[in-house]
Amino acid sequence: MASLIQVVAALGPKLVYGRTADLDEIAEWVANRSSLNKTEVQRVLSELFHGIVFFARVGRPVRLPGIGRVRAAISRTGTYRVHIVPDTLLVQALNHKGTYRGDVRNRGNIGLSNEGYKALWDAERPDDPLELAT
Repeated sequence: MASLIQVVAALGPKLVYGRTADLDEIAEWVANRSSLNKTEVQRVLSELFHGIVFFARVGRPVRLPGIGRVRAAISRTGTYRVHIVPDTLLVQALNHKGTYRGDVRNRGNIGLSNEGYKALWDAERPDDPLELAT
């Protein structure tokens, strides 16, 4: 018997990622929209990194309006981690209806009910049906 988690993992909508934008590309993009040149943008982003590290090391979260909040965290073994919580404006901008232009695998399954997933899964895999809890 298949689990609902297994079925959604296989048939649910997933973003198809393109090549990761690197520092050069984002610096050029910002430079084209500002009065800064690409090298200046790269320096600013480098200093932003160092600023975040500085404040995280002294126990101060950093809020970057429109981007999010960055803070240090520690595990029970003493390993430091970084938590990044996206700004609600960033999340809202990404979720603005009809603006996402990337590829979505299984786009037609967005909003599908559990019963809808069951019908799709069971049709494709009759030997491993999905059993929904009642």
